Amino acid sequence: MPLFRKKSTAFSATLALLCFAAGGTAAPAADDGPEKTPHRLPRVDGGFKTDACLDESFWENALKLDLKYEVRPAENTPAQVKTEVYLAYNDTHLLAAFRAYDPDPSQIKAFITDRDQLFDDDWVGLVFDSFDDRRRQFDFFINPLGVQGDIIETAGSGSNDSWDAIWDSAGKITDYGYCVEIAIPFSSMRFQRSDGEQVWNFDAVRSYKRSVDHRFTLFPRDRNNNCYLCQAERLVGFEGATPGRNIELDPTFSSLYSQARPEYTEGDFEESAKQNEFGLSARWGITPNIQLNATA
Repeated sequence: MPLFRKKSTAFSATLALLCFAAGGTAAPAADDGPEKTPHRLPRVDGGFKTDACLDESFWENALKLDLKYEVRPAENTPAQVKTEVYLAYNDTHLLAAFRAYDPDPSQIKAFITDRDQLFDDDWVGLVFDSFDDRRRQFDFFINPLGVQGDIIETAGSGSNDSWDAIWDSAGKITDYGYCVEIAIPFSSMRFQRSDGEQVWNFDAVRSYKRSVDHRFTLFPRDRNNNCYLCQAERLVGFEGATPGRNIELDPTFSSLYSQARPEYTEGDFEESAKQNEFGLSARWGITPNIQLNATA
């Protein structure tokens, strides 16, 4: 089941409150597997522009990892094409970029489409277990033109694709394949508040659409271990990062106006109904795990 669904419900002089712990009832991992040495995520300074050009100097010092393995449909074989992911962070954002190489860029499948509707295209993605509990993951997907998709997945509860974080992305098809650049505000993510460093579980994925959908990733899959996040790579860093207060206020206004002929087929149209309604939805992230939603 999805972690949560966004719903729009009308109330007359009634306030609806919902308080829940995100993923708090998920089953723990059955097999943690061997502990991996975390990759250190560098902290960088200076401004940036999300334009898929990677011309900021800090990318030279970013953590760089290769997506070496094809895990679908092949079984942990060497990836057919080269894909590089770059990672860094600053005071306010998690910064990432992909260079996705392709022997024939004319075959890249990419369209300008609605959010979360990019999965028939080529795409790359980031997967973060920011609580390091191996229970839930935050997925960010980008196609070669920068179109976004994002999902929350929780062990034992399925996925929630109605979650829409606020983040920046840009993509560009090049002579070597395509490049994407990503900036995710920490205020759009959920993780524990800490004055020191944190460790997150992490994966990077590429969907390479040709005669079949090839999936490339950072690490091979152990099919005898049904815990995906237990096998993920690990990142250490994020010192000083804060998830923010996550306060959201969404006022709404709807109006209904209709006319009808009193004789059905003859005569002038006359007003038959007129109604205006105001509303307010509010969300407060009390803690990274607990949210309070209210709709009037």
